[in-house]
Amino acid sequence: MADPVDFEAEGLVGGLEGPAREARLALLRRLLDEGVELAALRAAVADERLALLPVDRVLGGEARYTAAEVAAATGVDPQLLVDALAAFGLPPIDPGERRLGEGDLETAWRLRAVLDAGLPPERIVDVNRVIGRTMAQVAAAMRLLVGDAFMNAGDTEDVVAERLETAAKTLMPSLAPALEHAFALHLRELLRGDAIDAAVLRSGALAGERPVSVAFADLVGFTWLGGKIPADELGHVARRLEEMTRGALRPPVRLVKTIGDAVMLVSSDPAALVQTLLALVETAGAAAAAEGFPRLRAGVASGDARELDGDVYGHAVNVASRLTAIAHPGSVLADAATHEAVGRDVAWSFAGERKIKGLADTHKLFRARHPPAAST
Repeated sequence: MADPVDFEAEGLVGGLEGPAREARLALLRRLLDEGVELAALRAAVADERLALLPVDRVLGGEARYTAAEVAAATGVDPQLLVDALAAFGLPPIDPGERRLGEGDLETAWRLRAVLDAGLPPERIVDVNRVIGRTMAQVAAAMRLLVGDAFMNAGDTEDVVAERLETAAKTLMPSLAPALEHAFALHLRELLRGDAIDAAVLRSGALAGERPVSVAFADLVGFTWLGGKIPADELGHVARRLEEMTRGALRPPVRLVKTIGDAVMLVSSDPAALVQTLLALVETAGAAAAAEGFPRLRAGVASGDARELDGDVYGHAVNVASRLTAIAHPGSVLADAATHEAVGRDVAWSFAGERKIKGLADTHKLFRARHPPAAST
C-alpha cells in the first residue's frame, strides 16, 4: 500500500539508505497516523529531532488553546496568566498564539484556586520563577539520566523514538508524586525553623529582615583545576562538594544553593552552622589527603538578612562571602557577631583585626576549631 504522503518528494528521507531509511519511513508513517501534521514533520526533520517528536507530544500535549482562551475559560486575568507561565522560564507567550495545551489549562485553574484563596498575584509570579529555575535543573538531570539509560549505540530513529516515548509515559506518573513529597519535606523543615514571635505578629508576615547566620564554603584552586581536567570530572568535583555538604548539615542549617565551586548555607542557629562548617571542612580535608580532592575554606557571619524567592540577601551575606575569600585552606573564619553568639560551643583563636575589601570599618575575625577531646 502506497504511503499517503510521498516522503521522498517532501524531502523527509533524503540521504538515508538501508535500515536507517526504513526506520525513518516507519517513524514518519506512525506519526502521520497519530495525527501529526506534515509541517510539524518537516520542521522536526529539518531540526534533526524527529526521534524526539513522540516524547515531545507526551510531555507537552497538543497545542489547542490561546492564552486569551484559557484566561476566559478560567477567569484569570490574561496578562497575569501570560506572566505566570512565562515566569517558569519558558519562551514568551503571545496571548493570541495557539500554543497552550490541556496541562496549561489545568495550571490556569490551579492559578485561579490560589488567587481565590487570597494569595497575591505578584508573589505567585515570583514563586513561579523559583519553580522554573528548580524544574529546569530537574529536567536537565532527568534528560541525561533517560538519555544514557534508554539510548544505545547503533539505535535507529524509530527504536529511539519508541523507547524514549515509553520511558516518558512510565516515568512521568512517578516523578510528580516524588516532587510533591520532596516539596512537603522541605517546607516542613523550613517551617520548623520559623518562629511566630511578637515581631512577626506585629508585621503580619514571616518575610522581612531577621537575624540569621550565613556561610559560604568554596573549593580552593577550583578555577586552576578547571584548566587541568576534563569538564565532566570538574562537574564530579562540584557534585561531591554538594554531597559532602548535605552529609554535614546539622539542623536547622539549610543549604541555600550551590554556586559552581561553592555552597551557601544559612541558619537561625549560629552554633549549628559553625559545627556544620567544621564537619564539612574536615570531610573535604580527609578526601584531599586520601585522593587529592581540593581543600575547602569557609567564612561565616551573623546579622540581619532577608529571604526572598529561596535566596538570602543582606549585610551578613556580603561579610560571609568576603571572609570566605580570605580564609586559609582548611579553616573556618567567622566575624565577631558569630564568635559571640556561639561562645564556648567550639574552640576559637583570634585571627586579627583587619579592613576587608568592600566593607566599611575594621572587623575582628576568629578562627573556629573543634574543641579538644576531654581527657579521661
